Amino acid sequence: MSSEKKSSGGVLAKSMGFSLGLALLFTLVANLLPQVEGEAPVEQKVDLGALTVESYAALGETLFAGKGTCTLCHNDLGRAPNILGIDIVSVAHEHLKDERYKGAATDAESYLHESMVDPGIYVVKGFGKKGSNDTISPMPAVDKPPIELSEMEINAIIAFLQSKDGHEVTVPLPTEAPVVESASPKAAGPAGSIEAVVAKYGCQACHVILGSGGDLGPDLDKTIGHFSREEIQQSIVDPDAVIVEGFPAGVMPQDFADQMWVKELNILVDYLAGGEDSSMPLPAATSSDGSDNNHNNKHDNNSAEAVILHFGCQACHIMLGSGGKIGPDLDGVGTRLSAEQIRQSIVDPNAVIVKGFPSGVMPPNFSEQMTDQQLDTLVVFLSAHK
Repeated sequence: MSSEKKSSGGVLAKSMGFSLGLALLFTLVANLLPQVEGEAPVEQKVDLGALTVESYAALGETLFAGKGTCTLCHNDLGRAPNILGIDIVSVAHEHLKDERYKGAATDAESYLHESMVDPGIYVVKGFGKKGSNDTISPMPAVDKPPIELSEMEINAIIAFLQSKDGHEVTVPLPTEAPVVESASPKAAGPAGSIEAVVAKYGCQACHVILGSGGDLGPDLDKTIGHFSREEIQQSIVDPDAVIVEGFPAGVMPQDFADQMWVKELNILVDYLAGGEDSSMPLPAATSSDGSDNNHNNKHDNNSAEAVILHFGCQACHIMLGSGGKIGPDLDGVGTRLSAEQIRQSIVDPNAVIVKGFPSGVMPPNFSEQMTDQQLDTLVVFLSAHK
């Protein structure tokens, strides 16, 4: 009888031990994977009665390293001027005297503000997009998606930049109590398409993906289908695990796994792994007799929808009912511009800048990437959109 009790007690102990171990394992896995549900943004109300120049500058320092993502490029890796390592106020005065400067700023404060909301006005030598001869800035406007800093937040960063080297802080303290929401991409719910995921997390600020983007990181369109889902997911969750030759470590944010919904991560991984959504139409290849060599493609390469998808137009513009807000809404552009003007805006995007939008954002070489037929199709399509 005692042996039976002893035996049953041992089984119970083993069962409890197994259950506890299993629970610990699931807890570990859950903490390693991106979370499925996000928390609502935390409202941080600024107490105007207690707000000082010092605390305003401290807020700016937090924004500089956090929501503003400034340290992503402005560091000692040589991708952009190392703002924390130089007296940026003194440098601003030097830039204002440069004959290349064509902006409207008159002092360091207005120069710093201008450089954040319209970075294409003046590009520091050696830091422009490759092949642009320092005429196009790779930096996105911080007051537009995906960063979207408020005027109060921009001024806080300026206060930090002025104070860090002992200069007088000239930006005014807020007169109305602002509410600063912690950056929480998850609060609005998951993005439902690859275009929306790319726009939401600003992938094109550093990578070419969906046909356009920056060159701070590897061209992701060229990697489609070359890596397993596990390798791709690791590169997002732990970006420094494997570093592509020619690109420095420590540039890509380490917290995408915390920011992304599982659905968003799966959409991005599936696209880069060569899933269904990766079947982007390629520019039509023609033989010497002019015949189409891409007749086996899944899509009509020269339809308006295919051109828009291939060149990533919706990453910056609303087209076909959806897209980003970095550039003007193009769904009704036919009521505002003629076909000739639309063609010019594609071939020479900086010739005329729409008020409220920065210059130097749209790639200037779309006309070189597109076939004549694709360009004509896009112009006709936009002209008819009224």
